[in-house]
Amino acid sequence: MNTHFHRNAHPNEERPVTHMPTRAYARFDHLEVDARAGSILLAFDLVDAQWLDLEGQQEPLLDAERPDAAAKAWSEWKRLAPYGARNPFEAMPIYRLEFELHHGHSLFGLPPLPSANDSRALSNAAADLEQMWFELEINNQRGPGFMLAQLYPGLFASPRPAFVKGKMPSSRKNKGLSAIFSLTHLPTISTTKLEDELSKASADLLAVYDVGQGNANALLSTKRYREPGVPTHYYDLGAGVYRNKHTTPHPLAFCFTKKPSIILSHWDADHWAGAYAVTVNNAYPALRCKWIAPLQAVGPLHIAFAIDVISNGGEFLIYTPHPGEIGNATLSPYRRIRFMLGNGRDRNGTGIVLAVEEPDNVPARSWLLTGDCDYLHFVKELKPLPPVGLVAPHHGANLDSKSPVPTPPGGVTYKRLAYSFGPGNKHGTVQHPTSQGVTLHNSADWDHNYWNLVTPGFPTAGGDVLTTCEHAPGTSRGGALIGWDKPPTGFLAPCPGLCSAPLNQS
Repeated sequence: MNTHFHRNAHPNEERPVTHMPTRAYARFDHLEVDARAGSILLAFDLVDAQWLDLEGQQEPLLDAERPDAAAKAWSEWKRLAPYGARNPFEAMPIYRLEFELHHGHSLFGLPPLPSANDSRALSNAAADLEQMWFELEINNQRGPGFMLAQLYPGLFASPRPAFVKGKMPSSRKNKGLSAIFSLTHLPTISTTKLEDELSKASADLLAVYDVGQGNANALLSTKRYREPGVPTHYYDLGAGVYRNKHTTPHPLAFCFTKKPSIILSHWDADHWAGAYAVTVNNAYPALRCKWIAPLQAVGPLHIAFAIDVISNGGEFLIYTPHPGEIGNATLSPYRRIRFMLGNGRDRNGTGIVLAVEEPDNVPARSWLLTGDCDYLHFVKELKPLPPVGLVAPHHGANLDSKSPVPTPPGGVTYKRLAYSFGPGNKHGTVQHPTSQGVTLHNSADWDHNYWNLVTPGFPTAGGDVLTTCEHAPGTSRGGALIGWDKPPTGFLAPCPGLCSAPLNQS
């Protein structure tokens, strides 16, 4: 296992940066916007450039100077992977780098990013950045052209201040890095095969787990012959990481009794890092499961994770449907799961979205699982049935102002909107859930009851809303459990690892 994924045995134990690379290859990961402050938090995944250049001279899989040779070596690796191919990323020094960029400032010689107030333009800019590589110079002292950043040596580690400046690598190096760090090395799964996989699910209850600032949902059965309370499928298996590592419960637990498959909505680390937050007998059971994820532009961190799963005996399949294709998996005569990729441009907007539906019920209804995908990128095409269970996109972050927030069926008395976020989470100066995101949902007939829509997140909302925590000075933590017709009562899960905190049975 790459040391970047290690989680300390004790929550207060610190693992500082012991080595700071002087040069790194970086790929953009994501951004968070603070429109009021006119600033943007930018995050990048890094690999030590000196290490990669030296290793590439001996290992064709890592040769960024010869893209065609690297591509050929990876083709051979893909052929051998089912038989125990080696993990070329186990010793790779990888890092996360974060810094804030103020309005009007340029990024590594590129034109300035759009205004922090223009969410749609910024989303498009993020999509463009996801396709680029950068070469960074890193120093422990400020110099001409350097900007202050935070360097993280691991998912659950504390950062060290660093000063960076960057440039674009040569076109050959860019091609070589893209050849090394690509999801095309992994086997694929078709829509038909994913329909077959999801048809094995039970969906009597929907669990939204308390994983801190991250997302993890599961479909559960209440039928005795299916072992009630044991997840049949997870949708994301996240945890709070990097600047939000403190939000993740310690210890964290998931149930792997039936070795459930894990549908990964998209590649942000807070949607899969729970795989490294749970150990059983010093092993990581999530790494032995089947993972299914969308084809997206990724960096060193994500490829290292996927190949770690394969190296531990799990499967990693990449979902690559035709544009606009919608899958339909039949669970029972009265229940189905329809799914698609969002039609946005950036990673959040192209994730896998699931609608668990009961079309013949009166009224017809659904549960809607969104990951970080704005409704704008799937509702018009997927046309999900009105939800009685809805997991808010992106932990309740800002949505496009024209986002078509789904409304629940008319006349129902039981409906639940879940927000998955960590206590005191921070993204620069932004905190989830945001006033804008909450207000849009409240306007779509989701009653937030006790929440102040200007400062949401405390106290317990009540009304139609369930949350995995409260912000300070709150103390409430625990996953949400959602039914179809009424709050689940008298439900006790037989699996002791169902969740690290109690499920709110409502």
